[in-house]
Amino acid sequence: MRPARPLPLAVTGLVLAASLAAWAPTTVAAEIAGIQVRPKGRLLVDSVSQVASPTGAPDARIDLVRVRQAFLGLDAKFNDRLAFRFEGGASNNDAFIWDEAALEYKASPNLVLSVGNLKAAGLENLTSTKAISFLERGPFGDLVTDPFTSSVRARFNAGAVVATLAVQGDTFNNLGLDFDGTAAPGARDRRAATARIAGSLPAGDGGRLHLGGWVRTRDFGDVAPRSYAARPGTSVGKSGDWLGSGALSEGDSTAALEAAWMSGPFWVQVEAARLRADRSPRAAAGSDPVITAGYVFAGWNAAGEARGYDTPRALVTAPKIRSPLSKGGLGSLDLLIRYDFADLTDVRDSAVTPVGVVAARRAGDYRGVTLGAVWRPEPDYRIVLNLAEARVDHAPPQADVKIRLFQIRAQYEF
Repeated sequence: MRPARPLPLAVTGLVLAASLAAWAPTTVAAEIAGIQVRPKGRLLVDSVSQVASPTGAPDARIDLVRVRQAFLGLDAKFNDRLAFRFEGGASNNDAFIWDEAALEYKASPNLVLSVGNLKAAGLENLTSTKAISFLERGPFGDLVTDPFTSSVRARFNAGAVVATLAVQGDTFNNLGLDFDGTAAPGARDRRAATARIAGSLPAGDGGRLHLGGWVRTRDFGDVAPRSYAARPGTSVGKSGDWLGSGALSEGDSTAALEAAWMSGPFWVQVEAARLRADRSPRAAAGSDPVITAGYVFAGWNAAGEARGYDTPRALVTAPKIRSPLSKGGLGSLDLLIRYDFADLTDVRDSAVTPVGVVAARRAGDYRGVTLGAVWRPEPDYRIVLNLAEARVDHAPPQADVKIRLFQIRAQYEF
């Protein structure tokens, strides 16, 4: 396991800058030469304890405190049609990286065109860090959904229905634009196209039902075969240490479904996907395998507050805080439970040589349960706690492994 690295001087400076910004009571937008400008940023500090217990082998333990993200950015609105936004900084005590960077043009009231480092699909994947319920997006996010990638994206709204089409390439962080950052795991695409359609409808007494689906095709080009890898519910350690396909594909196609139901203080969210990998001629011989992954989680807000919904983007948002600490209240508390699954066993089963079986020694069956709590004392502050246990079942020659982890995060955004 890779030990935690000390914070570089540049990262420390960015953390201090974000911390100083936290003292400001509000972030004030300014107008410069007719352009409306608003600074923004976020600071996420995590404490992580993870223990992996392989059958018949010593435990592998990671304990660290890290700056998960220390980002600064800017929103600039040139006029009613044209806007620009970007955000980036230090991630995982590492060098500087890009997050979102986008030029956005509102071609009509219902059509928005964007170009830049963007995401295109996945309900949890598209959800802002301000509203996400768990610290990490789990194996589903690592194996299936895209991080920010260089994209041209069109989003069309028809009432409560949103259609998105994106043509994508590699992430900015793999194109020499990342200020010496490390390559983003799972973001080495050469050519991709994604289409998503999603929306919502009323469900019962003040409730709402979100439904959606998306498809994607990718070509990884004439490079080393793509490996599908995941971390067990956190982003520490090396992706693929306990769950990964090994070098496998030259491209893939994915179909995914998403759903969420909200009614008062209760909500449920579900996503699942089926990915078919096109086996590379340079990978171990075999047929094209299928990878499945997904999650389901349920939550309850102890203060009785309902989650919001962003209709133009078809996304679930965090509840508004009716009683923040600054006004004598207790803030907002979410209590959650989550089940994650991923099945890579077809990678091993589809191999036709002993070499292929060995190459897929970590292509196991993953099951995990996470208990979570999110406390928002103020709208821009969050304390997130996750307690999880997961298991990856392998066939020989790789032993089964049990993973237990505890995570707590202090988060500030402006």
